[in-house]
Amino acid sequence: MITDFILRLYGYTEGKIVPINDGFHNTVYSHGNLIFRVSPSNRRKQVDIMNELAFIKGLWENGVPVSLPVKSLNKKLIEPISSNHFVVAFEKAKGTSIDVTKTEVWNDDLFYRWGNIMGRMHSAGKKIKIDRPIWTVQEPDLLKLFPKITSETIAEKYKQLLMQLAMFPLTPDLFGLIHNDFHQGNMFVNETRLTVFDFDDCAYHWLAYDLATSFYHAYWQASSFTPEHTQFSSEFWMHFLRGYQQEHTLSKELILQIPIFLKIREIFLYTLFLEMWDWGHLQDWQSYTLSNLKNNIESGKPYSNVNFTEIIDNFGLGTIK
Repeated sequence: MITDFILRLYGYTEGKIVPINDGFHNTVYSHGNLIFRVSPSNRRKQVDIMNELAFIKGLWENGVPVSLPVKSLNKKLIEPISSNHFVVAFEKAKGTSIDVTKTEVWNDDLFYRWGNIMGRMHSAGKKIKIDRPIWTVQEPDLLKLFPKITSETIAEKYKQLLMQLAMFPLTPDLFGLIHNDFHQGNMFVNETRLTVFDFDDCAYHWLAYDLATSFYHAYWQASSFTPEHTQFSSEFWMHFLRGYQQEHTLSKELILQIPIFLKIREIFLYTLFLEMWDWGHLQDWQSYTLSNLKNNIESGKPYSNVNFTEIIDNFGLGTIK
């Protein structure tokens, strides 16, 4: 079996490998203190993975808490395990996944540390030079959504959002090397320490996409599991941005991009679910999710009730013309 082969590559002679996530693009396993990620080669070439691992190493060297890759017995960071798959092993992050229903975990302190780590990551990214996908004015569809969008209305909405981004200056405080999928599912918490992982999508992109992605998923879960917490949005941003500001420049332009990327994230998730879910056997919650996302995108409904102008004022970032 391929799982037994993976174990032997990393020095294990007994035990069973445990699947922990059959993800949208990769399959992830666990054994002992290691996590194994199996990736199809038609999605990521070996050089792509090497650049991802170089980013992780650079972040660790700059004090960002990340799960580091581990070499095989062959002294390789990347091992081919078939004609069309690679495996990479990572240190298993200490702690547990983040439970939004536990107030001793999901609280203002977590939001501050989350923002602080992201700010540190964005600052460190300025010092790291690798070859990864890059957003440009000429090719702004970094997420490669246009071929997957079947609705002309949604395609036009997406086009307009990308055009808005073209009006912002490509400065180092707004644009650079980012995680590109930074939500609470890609972090573990161990007492007061967070560890970030899953840099598979890292790219040169607008920094605000990381901020928007974090809030999008945080609000989605918080509003689903703790709807009584009506002040969540304002509390999240206040503490998250205070943490971020300790490590990276916070600007009016950065904040103004967030609502644009919240809507882009919505389109990304809608197209991802359309691509990956079994249309013939949708569960009720999946049908609801698709319908809700489609309606929100087509109507242009803002994501949550956040007043970003108020955030700009509260942080003294200037006025909006």
